[in-house]
Amino acid sequence: MRRVIIAALLSTTAIVSSADEAHADPVSAFIGGFFASIGATAATGAVAAALGGAAAAGFATGTFLLTTIVGKTLLSIGLSIIAQKLTQKSFDIPSPAERKVNFAQDLAPMEWVYGRVRKGGPLAFTGFARTTVQINTSIGVTLTKKKSRRHYAVLIAAHRTKGPVTHYLDKWEVDVNATGAVISTPAGGEDGVLASIRPYTGKPAQAADPLLVETFPAVTSAHDFAGLSYAVLYAGRPAKDGDFQKVFPNAREWTYNPIWDGHDRIYDPRTGAYGWTRNAALIIAHNCLRYGKAVHWPEVAAQADICDQTVTNASGGTQPRWTIDGVFLSTEPWEQVRDRLALACDAWFYERPDGSVGFKVGAWEEPTVTLTDRDFLSIEISEGDSSPDVPGEFAVRYIEPAYDYGEQTCGAIVMEPNSARSVADSDLITSHNQAVRIAKRLGRAQRPKYTIAGQLKLIGYELIGQRFVRIELAELGISCNVEVGRLVRESSRISFSLEATSATAEDFAFVAATEEPPRPARGSVESSDDIETPASLTGQVVTQTGGTAIIRWLWPAQDEDYVQQLQWRVNGGPWEVLTAGRDQTSLTQGGLVDGGVYEAQIRNRTASGRTSSWYPTDPVSVTAIANTTPPGSLSGFDGLVIGGAVSLTWEAPNDARYFAARIWRSETTVFADAIVVRTEYGIPSNPDGYVDNPGVGTWTYWAEGINASGIAGPRSGPVTKTVV
Repeated sequence: MRRVIIAALLSTTAIVSSADEAHADPVSAFIGGFFASIGATAATGAVAAALGGAAAAGFATGTFLLTTIVGKTLLSIGLSIIAQKLTQKSFDIPSPAERKVNFAQDLAPMEWVYGRVRKGGPLAFTGFARTTVQINTSIGVTLTKKKSRRHYAVLIAAHRTKGPVTHYLDKWEVDVNATGAVISTPAGGEDGVLASIRPYTGKPAQAADPLLVETFPAVTSAHDFAGLSYAVLYAGRPAKDGDFQKVFPNAREWTYNPIWDGHDRIYDPRTGAYGWTRNAALIIAHNCLRYGKAVHWPEVAAQADICDQTVTNASGGTQPRWTIDGVFLSTEPWEQVRDRLALACDAWFYERPDGSVGFKVGAWEEPTVTLTDRDFLSIEISEGDSSPDVPGEFAVRYIEPAYDYGEQTCGAIVMEPNSARSVADSDLITSHNQAVRIAKRLGRAQRPKYTIAGQLKLIGYELIGQRFVRIELAELGISCNVEVGRLVRESSRISFSLEATSATAEDFAFVAATEEPPRPARGSVESSDDIETPASLTGQVVTQTGGTAIIRWLWPAQDEDYVQQLQWRVNGGPWEVLTAGRDQTSLTQGGLVDGGVYEAQIRNRTASGRTSSWYPTDPVSVTAIANTTPPGSLSGFDGLVIGGAVSLTWEAPNDARYFAARIWRSETTVFADAIVVRTEYGIPSNPDGYVDNPGVGTWTYWAEGINASGIAGPRSGPVTKTVV
């Protein structure tokens, strides 16, 4: 590193300046008189123009010069200075994970939401009530029943917004119907009335939530949350107790943390319209107004155009150059908000002569002002920096929508391999490409070729609004462009402090195909705290039971820490739960409905009550059979055509299990084509018969005896007859 210090330049004959020419403009007389009164030379044309512009804009020139009589006046600040303040978790604001919660407290800061974010918010209301609801059943019948529900309201923003994009209850993305009822499982529930989400966006004439007004006498039409964006929800108890943990994994109502489009009254000077936007320049301007600071709308329009420029990312897709998506708290000071905005889009701020806030987003401009030796009172120049304290790798921690809107560190820009890494935090960036572009700028700003600090004469007024300046120092042989990091008017009001770093157009260019590093791999480790789900379940009808229907359910041995629960139902009725003993691998159900269709699922349960998912997703189905032994065969099965009918006869077996004869008929001689045309109930050992009227054609018949459970014995036939 080479460092050169030049002090008191005006004392050397080589750089002493002659009187600068004064321009004749509306305020030149005042300016000249003012400068004479403080013992300075006449103003340069650029200085006079700056002051004249302030006067023309209606801003008192004297006020502009004398705003802060004591101390210094900060006129501009850029990323190179803001970067020096950045450390990991440098902003005292909630993390993305901390924003995905609902909390209750007496007083919470107002939140301003811009662009598209995923967030929760404070609870504005909570109450429990048991109410009458209408339930539409699967067979089209509407039932009325009492439901216990937890009602709650979650504040999203302290202003009107565009509204929700995607609803989330805890970690689940859910869908709602036109009335707000959640229709996605598991939060949707079987009866369709387990959960509801009704969003409000703070538009004019916003009314109170009708369900809250109906349910709680203390809530009236006056509780309309006018101008606030929020959502009203309820959470009801599942129909089956066994589903409680599945539906409410946190053992309480869900946390509402939607993806929400924020402020929808942001002014765009290019169209003269108000609306929702992610444009960084328009959001910066809106925040300036929010803090009572004026902006110059033609400049805002020009910067908004830069933000809307299309850039290409590493995947080959395109996106706007600079966007902002994030949340601000009402408790944040302007300087913190300014720094967060600057970090998100490489913004450079300055004070305009009329007292308004000027800014420029990250983009290169050719300098129009040149500083030479004679413009400095003193100067300090550092060339390069090999200090181990200076990082060599730069990255930005941003919000990644693809990772559940969580924090993600972008791929690093490496300027000096095997050196320390600097990670800046920006929760206003939701793009890997934008985060990497900021990382490159941070690297270039913190590891420039030249770092310049000096005191300027009155030419400092010409630097107001100039992000880039040309430096020509003949004696030192230095010729470069610099970015103004900070420009401060000293308390003497006749000199300025300048901090700048060398910069080139390439610092602001970015070729994603070669410069955007891959996203860091995001691995996951399966939690050992998960409850293992059984991998098998079968059901068997037990035979030789003496006329009692019994089913035995079987599963493989499970971990000794678990017991198994079996839920079952018959013929689509309500579910019931049975718990097996420890180390059991089967469970037997007796006294079942003969011929009933039984469905079952199994899950593991810990001693603390935590459970796995039910297995399988589609229940195992088994038909209960009381009598599994078939009767003997029919004897003498035959047929006779009488007119247009076929008379079938047979003799029942001498078997107490005989209950009836099942008759089959086919138009072919293939049994697989046959259908059952009759079940003829009879008595063992008795002759029996059935007359069939099949119509004209050749028909083939079979017959088989069955027991009371429908179990068939040997089949008799075929018997083929022709009806003419």
